[in-house]
Amino acid sequence: MDLPTIWNINDKSDRLSVDSDGLGVKYTGPLENHAAIIRTNHPIPPQCRMFYFEVDIVDEGKYEIIGIGFCTNKIILDSRMPGWDDESWGYHSDDGKFYNCNGYGDLYGPLFKTGDTIGCCLNFRNNTVFYTKNGMNLGIAFQDSKNIFQNLKGTLYPCIGMKSGSLKGNFGHKNFKYTAMTDDDIDEIIKEKWIEAINLYNDDLINDFIKSFKNNQNIINILTHQGKFYFIIGKYDQALESLTNLLKLEPNNTFALKYRGEIYYITEKYEESLADLNKLMEIDANNKWLLIAYNEIIKKQLSFIIFKIKII
Repeated sequence: MDLPTIWNINDKSDRLSVDSDGLGVKYTGPLENHAAIIRTNHPIPPQCRMFYFEVDIVDEGKYEIIGIGFCTNKIILDSRMPGWDDESWGYHSDDGKFYNCNGYGDLYGPLFKTGDTIGCCLNFRNNTVFYTKNGMNLGIAFQDSKNIFQNLKGTLYPCIGMKSGSLKGNFGHKNFKYTAMTDDDIDEIIKEKWIEAINLYNDDLINDFIKSFKNNQNIINILTHQGKFYFIIGKYDQALESLTNLLKLEPNNTFALKYRGEIYYITEKYEESLADLNKLMEIDANNKWLLIAYNEIIKKQLSFIIFKIKII
Protein backbone atom coordinates (compact mmCIF):
# COMPACT_ATOMS: atom_id res chain seq x y z
CA MET A 1 0.00 0.00 0.00
CA ASP A 2 1.68 3.19 -1.23
CA LEU A 3 0.84 6.11 1.04
CA PRO A 4 1.57 9.80 0.37
CA THR A 5 5.02 10.46 1.85
CA ILE A 6 6.51 13.49 0.06
CA TRP A 7 5.56 16.24 -2.39
CA ASN A 8 5.84 15.25 -6.04
CA ILE A 9 8.44 17.32 -7.90
CA ASN A 10 6.83 16.20 -11.18
CA ASP A 11 3.31 17.18 -10.19
CA LYS A 12 3.50 20.85 -9.29
CA SER A 13 3.25 24.37 -10.64
CA ASP A 14 6.44 25.74 -12.17
CA ARG A 15 6.19 28.57 -9.64
CA LEU A 16 7.13 26.19 -6.83
CA SER A 17 10.42 24.55 -5.86
CA VAL A 18 10.82 21.47 -3.66
CA ASP A 19 13.60 20.81 -1.14
CA SER A 20 15.83 17.76 -1.55
CA ASP A 21 13.95 15.93 1.24
CA GLY A 22 10.70 16.24 -0.72
CA LEU A 23 8.95 17.92 2.21
CA GLY A 24 9.80 21.62 1.93
CA VAL A 25 8.06 23.73 -0.73
CA LYS A 26 8.88 27.33 -1.64
CA TYR A 27 7.14 29.83 -3.91
CA THR A 28 9.69 31.05 -6.45
CA GLY A 29 7.61 32.91 -9.04
CA PRO A 30 8.47 34.36 -11.49
CA LEU A 31 5.06 36.06 -11.27
CA GLU A 32 4.01 37.34 -7.84
CA ASN A 33 0.57 36.82 -6.33
CA HIS A 34 -0.30 33.99 -8.72
CA ALA A 35 -1.54 30.83 -7.01
CA ALA A 36 0.38 27.58 -7.39
CA ILE A 37 -0.45 24.02 -6.27
CA ILE A 38 1.58 20.87 -5.60
CA ARG A 39 0.33 17.33 -4.97
CA THR A 40 1.91 14.39 -3.14
CA ASN A 41 3.77 11.48 -4.72
CA HIS A 42 0.83 9.11 -4.22
CA PRO A 43 -2.93 9.45 -3.78
CA ILE A 44 -4.49 8.17 -0.57
CA PRO A 45 -5.00 4.43 -1.33
CA PRO A 46 -8.56 3.04 -1.31
CA GLN A 47 -7.67 0.61 1.51
CA CYS A 48 -6.88 3.54 3.79
CA ARG A 49 -10.02 4.59 5.64
CA MET A 50 -8.43 7.57 7.37
CA PHE A 51 -5.45 9.74 6.44
CA TYR A 52 -3.88 12.63 8.34
CA PHE A 53 -1.01 14.95 7.46
CA GLU A 54 0.34 18.27 8.72
CA VAL A 55 1.90 21.35 7.16
CA ASP A 56 4.25 23.73 8.97
CA ILE A 57 3.89 27.34 7.83
CA VAL A 58 7.58 28.23 7.62
CA ASP A 59 6.93 31.62 6.02
CA GLU A 60 3.53 32.91 4.89
CA GLY A 61 5.27 35.30 2.51
CA LYS A 62 4.27 38.70 1.19
CA TYR A 63 0.72 37.82 0.16
CA GLU A 64 -0.15 35.62 3.18
CA ILE A 65 -2.42 33.29 1.21
CA ILE A 66 -2.05 29.53 1.75
CA GLY A 67 -4.48 26.67 1.11
CA ILE A 68 -4.20 23.16 2.55
CA GLY A 69 -6.37 20.27 1.44
CA PHE A 70 -6.73 17.56 -1.18
CA CYS A 71 -7.72 17.12 -4.81
CA THR A 72 -7.67 14.73 -7.75
CA ASN A 73 -5.10 14.88 -10.55
CA LYS A 74 -7.59 16.67 -12.79
CA ILE A 75 -7.00 20.01 -11.05
CA ILE A 76 -5.01 22.71 -12.83
CA LEU A 77 -1.89 23.52 -10.82
CA ASP A 78 -1.36 27.13 -11.93
CA SER A 79 -3.42 30.16 -10.88
CA ARG A 80 -5.73 28.04 -8.73
CA MET A 81 -6.01 27.33 -4.99
CA PRO A 82 -7.19 24.15 -3.24
CA GLY A 83 -10.98 24.11 -3.12
CA TRP A 84 -11.70 26.47 -5.99
CA ASP A 85 -12.51 23.78 -8.58
CA ASP A 86 -14.47 20.55 -8.86
CA GLU A 87 -12.76 17.62 -7.09
CA SER A 88 -10.75 20.03 -4.95
CA TRP A 89 -11.10 21.04 -1.26
CA GLY A 90 -9.07 23.36 0.95
CA TYR A 91 -8.81 25.44 4.14
CA HIS A 92 -7.35 28.91 3.52
CA SER A 93 -5.11 31.01 5.74
CA ASP A 94 -6.26 34.49 4.77
CA ASP A 95 -10.00 34.18 5.50
CA GLY A 96 -10.39 31.00 7.59
CA LYS A 97 -12.81 29.56 5.02
CA PHE A 98 -13.15 25.98 3.84
CA TYR A 99 -13.58 25.81 0.07
CA ASN A 100 -15.65 22.94 -1.26
CA CYS A 101 -15.27 22.83 -5.05
CA ASN A 102 -16.13 26.52 -5.49
CA GLY A 103 -14.61 29.98 -5.21
CA TYR A 104 -16.83 31.21 -2.38
CA GLY A 105 -16.04 29.09 0.64
CA ASP A 106 -17.73 28.77 4.04
CA LEU A 107 -16.47 30.26 7.29
CA TYR A 108 -14.74 27.47 9.19
CA GLY A 109 -11.76 28.17 11.42
CA PRO A 110 -9.19 30.72 12.56
CA LEU A 111 -6.70 32.38 10.25
CA PHE A 112 -3.19 30.89 10.23
CA LYS A 113 0.23 32.34 9.61
CA THR A 114 4.01 31.89 9.93
CA GLY A 115 4.84 29.54 12.81
CA ASP A 116 1.51 27.70 12.80
CA THR A 117 1.05 24.00 12.02
CA ILE A 118 -2.13 22.96 10.21
CA GLY A 119 -3.28 19.35 10.07
CA CYS A 120 -5.82 17.83 7.69
CA CYS A 121 -7.67 14.55 8.21
CA LEU A 122 -9.85 12.70 5.70
CA ASN A 123 -12.12 10.13 7.31
CA PHE A 124 -13.52 7.93 4.54
CA ARG A 125 -15.52 5.89 7.04
CA ASN A 126 -17.95 8.68 7.89
CA ASN A 127 -17.06 10.93 4.92
CA THR A 128 -15.84 13.86 6.99
CA VAL A 129 -12.89 16.23 6.95
CA PHE A 130 -11.43 18.01 9.94
CA TYR A 131 -8.43 20.26 10.45
CA THR A 132 -6.16 21.02 13.37
CA LYS A 133 -4.19 24.12 14.28
CA ASN A 134 -1.11 23.77 16.49
CA GLY A 135 -2.40 20.49 17.90
CA MET A 136 -5.99 21.66 18.45
CA ASN A 137 -8.87 19.97 16.63
CA LEU A 138 -10.94 22.65 14.84
CA GLY A 139 -13.96 20.43 14.31
CA ILE A 140 -15.65 19.08 11.18
CA ALA A 141 -14.98 21.24 8.12
CA PHE A 142 -17.02 19.20 5.68
CA GLN A 143 -19.54 16.36 5.78
CA ASP A 144 -19.78 14.60 2.43
CA SER A 145 -23.48 13.75 2.29
CA LYS A 146 -23.34 12.90 -1.44
CA ASN A 147 -20.68 10.17 -1.11
CA ILE A 148 -18.32 12.06 -3.41
CA PHE A 149 -15.29 10.77 -1.50
CA GLN A 150 -16.40 7.16 -1.93
CA ASN A 151 -16.60 7.64 -5.69
CA LEU A 152 -13.13 9.24 -5.72
CA LYS A 153 -11.40 6.72 -3.44
CA GLY A 154 -7.85 6.07 -4.59
CA THR A 155 -7.67 9.32 -6.57
CA LEU A 156 -7.42 11.99 -3.84
CA TYR A 157 -4.03 13.58 -3.21
CA PRO A 158 -3.04 15.79 -0.27
CA CYS A 159 -2.15 19.17 -1.75
CA ILE A 160 -1.09 22.70 -0.83
CA GLY A 161 -1.54 25.97 -2.68
CA MET A 162 0.18 29.30 -2.11
CA LYS A 163 0.82 32.73 -3.56
CA SER A 164 4.08 33.34 -1.66
CA GLY A 165 6.20 31.93 1.16
CA SER A 166 7.37 28.45 2.11
CA LEU A 167 5.83 25.38 3.76
CA LYS A 168 6.98 22.00 5.07
CA GLY A 169 4.92 18.82 5.01
CA ASN A 170 4.78 16.06 7.60
CA PHE A 171 3.35 12.73 6.47
CA GLY A 172 4.34 10.86 9.61
CA HIS A 173 8.15 10.96 9.36
CA LYS A 174 8.09 12.79 12.72
CA ASN A 175 5.55 13.12 15.52
CA PHE A 176 2.49 15.17 14.69
CA LYS A 177 1.62 18.28 16.66
CA TYR A 178 -1.85 16.80 16.97
CA THR A 179 -1.03 14.15 19.55
CA ALA A 180 -4.31 12.27 19.08
CA MET A 181 -2.85 10.93 15.83
CA THR A 182 0.23 9.50 17.55
CA ASP A 183 0.42 6.18 19.39
CA ASP A 184 2.83 7.30 22.13
CA ASP A 185 0.18 6.87 24.84
CA ILE A 186 -0.96 3.44 23.63
CA ASP A 187 0.07 0.29 25.50
CA GLU A 188 2.74 -1.71 23.66
CA ILE A 189 0.60 -4.85 23.99
CA ILE A 190 -2.13 -3.50 21.70
CA LYS A 191 -0.12 -0.94 19.68
CA GLU A 192 0.14 -3.10 16.55
CA LYS A 193 -3.63 -3.71 16.52
CA TRP A 194 -4.20 -0.01 17.21
CA ILE A 195 -2.18 1.11 14.19
CA GLU A 196 -3.83 -1.47 11.92
CA ALA A 197 -7.33 -0.55 13.08
CA ILE A 198 -6.76 3.18 12.61
CA ASN A 199 -5.07 2.88 9.20
CA LEU A 200 -7.33 0.31 7.56
CA TYR A 201 -10.39 1.05 9.66
CA ASN A 202 -12.81 -1.68 8.61
CA ASP A 203 -15.61 -3.21 10.69
CA ASP A 204 -13.82 -6.50 11.42
CA LEU A 205 -10.68 -4.77 12.66
CA ILE A 206 -12.68 -2.34 14.77
CA ASN A 207 -14.68 -5.16 16.38
CA ASP A 208 -11.51 -7.15 17.08
CA PHE A 209 -9.87 -4.08 18.54
CA ILE A 210 -12.84 -3.31 20.82
CA LYS A 211 -12.82 -6.93 21.98
CA SER A 212 -9.15 -6.60 22.90
CA PHE A 213 -10.17 -3.88 25.37
CA LYS A 214 -12.55 -6.24 27.10
CA ASN A 215 -9.81 -8.81 27.59
CA ASN A 216 -7.95 -6.20 29.65
CA GLN A 217 -8.99 -6.41 33.29
CA ASN A 218 -7.83 -2.85 34.03
CA ILE A 219 -10.93 -0.67 33.66
CA ILE A 220 -8.79 2.49 33.49
CA ASN A 221 -6.91 1.15 30.46
CA ILE A 222 -10.14 0.04 28.81
CA LEU A 223 -11.79 3.44 29.14
CA THR A 224 -8.60 5.29 28.14
CA HIS A 225 -8.08 3.38 24.90
CA GLN A 226 -11.78 3.29 24.05
CA GLY A 227 -12.02 7.04 24.58
CA LYS A 228 -9.10 7.85 22.32
CA PHE A 229 -10.09 5.33 19.65
CA TYR A 230 -13.64 6.63 19.36
CA PHE A 231 -12.33 10.20 19.41
CA ILE A 232 -10.02 9.63 16.44
CA ILE A 233 -12.61 7.90 14.27
CA GLY A 234 -15.13 10.66 14.96
CA LYS A 235 -17.58 8.77 17.19
CA TYR A 236 -17.75 11.59 19.69
CA ASP A 237 -20.77 10.34 21.68
CA GLN A 238 -19.07 7.03 22.44
CA ALA A 239 -15.79 8.79 23.21
CA LEU A 240 -17.56 11.19 25.56
CA GLU A 241 -19.19 8.29 27.39
CA SER A 242 -15.86 6.48 27.90
CA LEU A 243 -14.00 9.61 29.00
CA THR A 244 -16.77 10.70 31.38
CA ASN A 245 -16.79 7.25 33.00
CA LEU A 246 -13.01 7.46 33.31
CA LEU A 247 -13.30 10.82 35.09
CA LYS A 248 -15.81 9.33 37.52
CA LEU A 249 -13.09 6.90 38.56
CA GLU A 250 -10.20 9.38 38.34
CA PRO A 251 -11.50 13.00 38.51
CA ASN A 252 -8.00 14.43 37.87
CA ASN A 253 -7.14 12.20 34.91
CA THR A 254 -5.37 14.65 32.56
CA PHE A 255 -5.82 12.40 29.52
CA ALA A 256 -9.60 12.31 29.95
CA LEU A 257 -9.87 16.03 30.73
CA LYS A 258 -7.91 16.94 27.58
CA TYR A 259 -9.87 14.76 25.16
CA ARG A 260 -13.27 15.46 26.72
CA GLY A 261 -12.52 19.19 26.67
CA GLU A 262 -11.63 18.89 22.99
CA ILE A 263 -14.85 17.01 22.20
CA TYR A 264 -16.90 19.69 23.92
CA TYR A 265 -15.07 22.30 21.83
CA ILE A 266 -15.71 20.41 18.58
CA THR A 267 -19.42 20.05 19.43
CA GLU A 268 -19.65 23.77 20.38
CA LYS A 269 -20.23 23.17 24.09
CA TYR A 270 -17.77 25.89 25.02
CA GLU A 271 -18.67 26.29 28.71
CA GLU A 272 -18.19 22.57 29.34
CA SER A 273 -14.93 22.66 27.37
CA LEU A 274 -13.59 25.56 29.42
CA ALA A 275 -14.59 23.80 32.64
CA ASP A 276 -12.44 20.78 31.72
CA LEU A 277 -9.55 22.97 30.59
CA ASN A 278 -9.73 25.07 33.77
CA LYS A 279 -9.41 21.92 35.81
CA LEU A 280 -6.57 20.74 33.60
CA MET A 281 -4.84 24.09 34.09
CA GLU A 282 -4.95 23.61 37.87
CA ILE A 283 -3.12 20.31 37.42
CA ASP A 284 -0.67 21.26 34.65
CA ALA A 285 -0.51 25.04 34.23
CA ASN A 286 2.59 24.95 31.98
CA ASN A 287 1.11 22.66 29.33
CA LYS A 288 1.75 24.40 25.96
CA TRP A 289 -1.15 22.68 24.21
CA LEU A 290 -3.47 23.78 27.00
CA LEU A 291 -2.58 27.46 26.58
CA ILE A 292 -3.17 27.27 22.81
CA ALA A 293 -6.46 25.41 23.24
CA TYR A 294 -7.68 27.81 25.94
CA ASN A 295 -7.12 30.84 23.69
CA GLU A 296 -8.85 29.19 20.72
CA ILE A 297 -11.89 28.24 22.81
CA ILE A 298 -12.24 31.74 24.26
CA LYS A 299 -12.14 33.22 20.73
CA LYS A 300 -14.66 30.68 19.46
CA GLN A 301 -16.97 31.25 22.42
CA LEU A 302 -16.95 35.02 21.88
CA SER A 303 -17.69 34.57 18.16
CA PHE A 304 -20.53 32.19 19.02
CA ILE A 305 -22.05 34.66 21.50
CA ILE A 306 -21.80 37.55 19.02
CA PHE A 307 -23.43 35.42 16.31
CA LYS A 308 -26.35 34.55 18.62
CA ILE A 309 -26.82 38.20 19.57
CA LYS A 310 -26.99 39.19 15.89
CA ILE A 311 -29.65 36.56 15.25
CA ILE A 312 -31.73 37.86 18.16
